[in-house]
Amino acid sequence: MKRVLSLTLIIFLGVLILAGCAPKDAAGVVTDLSKHIDKMSGYKSKASLSLQTGKTPQEYDVEVWFKKPNFYRIALTSKQRDITQIILRNEEGVFVLTPHLNKSFRFQSDWPEKHGQVYLYESLVKSIVSDSARKFQLDGDQYSFQVKADYQNRSLTTQKITLNKSLDPLRVDVMDSNMNPMVTLSYTSFEPNPKFDNDAFNKERNMQAAILDAAPAMADTGKKEQSTGVIEPDYLPEGVTLKDVSKVKKDEENSEIVLRYRGNYSFTLLETKSQASTVSLMTGEPVDLGYTVGIMAGGEKKTLRWDYDGVGYTLSGAMPAEEMIEVAKSTFNQVGK
Repeated sequence: MKRVLSLTLIIFLGVLILAGCAPKDAAGVVTDLSKHIDKMSGYKSKASLSLQTGKTPQEYDVEVWFKKPNFYRIALTSKQRDITQIILRNEEGVFVLTPHLNKSFRFQSDWPEKHGQVYLYESLVKSIVSDSARKFQLDGDQYSFQVKADYQNRSLTTQKITLNKSLDPLRVDVMDSNMNPMVTLSYTSFEPNPKFDNDAFNKERNMQAAILDAAPAMADTGKKEQSTGVIEPDYLPEGVTLKDVSKVKKDEENSEIVLRYRGNYSFTLLETKSQASTVSLMTGEPVDLGYTVGIMAGGEKKTLRWDYDGVGYTLSGAMPAEEMIEVAKSTFNQVGK
């Protein structure tokens, strides 16, 4: 009888061990993900970001710091230009810092709650948990989910998110409606629950540290500012044409180029020499333009501001945000006339 009981116990323990070693299904991983993100106090991550959404591919190094409940520091460094921009959220609000121009925007925003961000771990987890039509694949020591994409660029419809068995992110591929890969994010490190300095999310600390790092880029930008002509966007919404171009003198040293467009949408594009400034608190949110970060503000009539290669741009008009973003993107690498 004892031998029978012993054999039964061995079999029972063996079943438990095998069950514990069995690969998880999608529901099990999703449950673990929800618990994992709830327990996490924050994280630090580094990744390489590749964008194919414009005419010219862009590559960035991305460093993210997140501290619950809503402190963020995202440093985006262009590999082609060695220029860094920082999106910062702290108790004062949300900032976009452009250190090589010694320029910052401060605004009131619920960013990043409104739109997901491919480089934020919590955005990836949310997209997995919320998509009941998710597709799951177990590949060795990795979990892969194919889910809907929810980004500012509505042409991006699907994403594949790959995690390791510790639930750390490894890779994200975002595709268009034809399943062409348009955005790729490859993680090089991910540290959950890190310790942060007391001033890690302070605006002045981050601005001054980044300015020191940006010294070569600042010198290079100064050279480019000497020869700026009229820069016209390469994309216009259907039924829109350029009405006129004028030059308005602002002071003894600076002037402003004004391009007016009319048609199905009416809007104005202002171009001027980038200057160091801090914009007082306004309502808006950061906008990823592929080659730089802009600021979108307003309701029916919107304003989009951004800087690139020593030129400050302001695009204003009553038009859909998606169209405004496409116009802004199409000024990239255009030669001044």
